[in-house]
Amino acid sequence: MLRQFYPIKLYILHLPNLIMGILSLLLNASVWVWLLWNIRPQDESIFLHYNILFGVDYIGEWGQMFSLPLIGIIIFIVNAFLGWILFRKTHFAAYLLLAMSVLCQIFLCIAASLLVFLNV
Repeated sequence: MLRQFYPIKLYILHLPNLIMGILSLLLNASVWVWLLWNIRPQDESIFLHYNILFGVDYIGEWGQMFSLPLIGIIIFIVNAFLGWILFRKTHFAAYLLLAMSVLCQIFLCIAASLLVFLNV
């Protein structure tokens, strides 16, 4: 017997899913804007990672800084998809996945702000 998925429109419009999804997307968009606004395209290498023990330990090209928000959007898409699949069986798993997505976006905002302050 083929199981049907929960209707995607109902999943998205369910209030906790809607709030956490919008919050996650807004945080990810803020990372994109923060990086684009503060770090301009340049030919020189930029600092991409700082370690408290060794100092700057990863230097790369300007475009590599966009790996942070790209990872964030991938995390959101994967968690939202898995939450949609699990939503018919248990709402709690979907809430947990979307909450973890928001938490990851918060940590990526912190990492992006550190990246900006390291290069400005």
